[in-house]
Amino acid sequence: MAGLDESLRRIGKEAGIDRCVECGRCTAVCPMAEMYVNFSIAMSPRGIIKKALTGESLAADRNLWYCTECNAGTDACPQQVSCRDLVRGLRRLALDAGKQEEMSVCPCCGERFLALPVEDFVLGRLREEPPNVKNWLKLCPACRREGYLRRNA
Repeated sequence: MAGLDESLRRIGKEAGIDRCVECGRCTAVCPMAEMYVNFSIAMSPRGIIKKALTGESLAADRNLWYCTECNAGTDACPQQVSCRDLVRGLRRLALDAGKQEEMSVCPCCGERFLALPVEDFVLGRLREEPPNVKNWLKLCPACRREGYLRRNA
């Protein structure tokens, strides 16, 4: 448990959460509010930062997986708190703790690359697209790039 606490502190420090002034700009610009009908403060950047600051266990928190990692919250933050780095670090901890089911797995290389709630949203928006478009989105960015290069060679 001490190792986990130390890892959480390190991730929080690297993301700069101790500089948060609770202005709410990160949540105001967060696209999740428009993406998810169940959007709440618990899944917002501010909510995740607050949980990390208070030492709440985030490894099992489903809200951690809704973030798109767009960096809008970081760009809007007057203190340069990196919501994206915090979420990435917390997701790594969750994956290390066995929360593998929350991530898509690339069928080509086996890399875990996209949180399932984000994938569900994107594929839902693209439901009218032909299967080949959706199949490209099932690949991780590196395999997608390789596929594009092979296809366009």
